[in-house]
Amino acid sequence: MRKLLSLVVVATLGASLVACGSGSKKNEFDAAGVKVTSDFGQKPTITHRQGDPEKQLVTEVLKEGDGPVVKKGELLTANYLGQIWRDGKVFDNSYDRGAPSSFPIGVGGVISGWDEGLVGKKIGSRVLLSIPSDKGYKSAGNSQAGIKGDDTLIFVVDLVGAAANDTPLNGAPVTPSSPTKVSVTGPLNAEPKVTVAPGTKPPAKPGKPIVFALGKGKPIEKSSQLIGRYVVYDYTGKKQASTWDPQPATAQSAAQPAAPTDQLQVGPGPNGQTGALDGLAGVPIGSRVLVELPASKDQAGKTVNAFAVIDILNAFPAPKQTGQ
Repeated sequence: MRKLLSLVVVATLGASLVACGSGSKKNEFDAAGVKVTSDFGQKPTITHRQGDPEKQLVTEVLKEGDGPVVKKGELLTANYLGQIWRDGKVFDNSYDRGAPSSFPIGVGGVISGWDEGLVGKKIGSRVLLSIPSDKGYKSAGNSQAGIKGDDTLIFVVDLVGAAANDTPLNGAPVTPSSPTKVSVTGPLNAEPKVTVAPGTKPPAKPGKPIVFALGKGKPIEKSSQLIGRYVVYDYTGKKQASTWDPQPATAQSAAQPAAPTDQLQVGPGPNGQTGALDGLAGVPIGSRVLVELPASKDQAGKTVNAFAVIDILNAFPAPKQTGQ
């Protein structure tokens, strides 16, 4: 979904319009001229009135949640269904994959209709968006999805969760679960301070995760996709990577703000794949853990031994393979 919504980064800002419906079917359709069936968390069915859609962005909360308000720059996790007004084609949805999708919101990482329409809504809400082309894929459209340059798009979005780099972990510091020469300190809503004792050598092979803060959430299940933050160090004490640091633009991708990530997979994968984070199965959500990583090669071909300190903010079932 992020790839689909990120094909066009719209810089023009506009105001969301919550308008009254018009015409003889006012009692059947809502403000956007749209009717939605099914409840929060269930795949919706969308129908709309005859004729042209609204020319402005229309945002309507179909069911208001009781969670925190979504803020600009957070990593938003949501289920969604997108449909073209012109022909009623459903061009993408997360419900069939069995898992929500996550993306940075309010910072140009998705189409502007999403940025404008979802910031400020409460987690747990079901939101309807009617998005004109100038706040969607503009004149270029999206031929892969069957979207023309003048198409209005209808989205139903269920807001599942949101996280930022300063979101507190729902956990408490504990004595490390295994002896280690690595010190991990600091508050649970900020980048941890990591110190490696001089002379520390990497393990012959990665061991079990070491828990530094024990979460109060449910245990992570196998085949999960995590929402989390991390910092990676080598055993000389040099930082290699961090989600607390913004990522510069590359030839393959635009610059990314510092934010949590959803690219943390606990196996097995759909084809039985295993990975470095598989040992996190059974660790409670809300934990801060140290994970020893397999040796890798840097760009110069030199072997790098490293570990990651990960804040586990949430977990969801990994998406099913749909063949798309």
